[in-house]
Amino acid sequence: MLDYIFFHQIPLKKFQNYLDSQKIPYKNDTEFQASVEETGFTISISDDYELDVLDKIEDYYDGMMELNAELVSAEENAQEGAGEIENAGISVNLADGTTVLADVNPNLIYKLSEALNPKEILELINAIASAVENPDNRPLCKR
Repeated sequence: MLDYIFFHQIPLKKFQNYLDSQKIPYKNDTEFQASVEETGFTISISDDYELDVLDKIEDYYDGMMELNAELVSAEENAQEGAGEIENAGISVNLADGTTVLADVNPNLIYKLSEALNPKEILELINAIASAVENPDNRPLCKR
């Protein structure tokens, strides 16, 4: 499964409409609390599609992330006394199917998002969660 995260309803709905237009089934996985003021949403799709289809979906998602950033920024600027983000989190999928929110320094998330796309961040987080839930003490070369 591939997960896509949104922090605003407009890009979420546009992404859902895009998937519907492409006849790609999806699952609204989770609504999670990203911070005290912000709620996030996760959409999951199967990763069993051809690479060119997945590339098109990823390109569309990238556009929605730009829209998402613009909308969130505009809303923050519209609020009086809007300051820096104090709370942030990353959604972690556990082996039993539950999703939890890990409290993470917002600056760290910002730096991470400059280097990795959302899919890569989720892959990293899920690999860490898997290693914690299923420890393997063998050296990497022996796995």
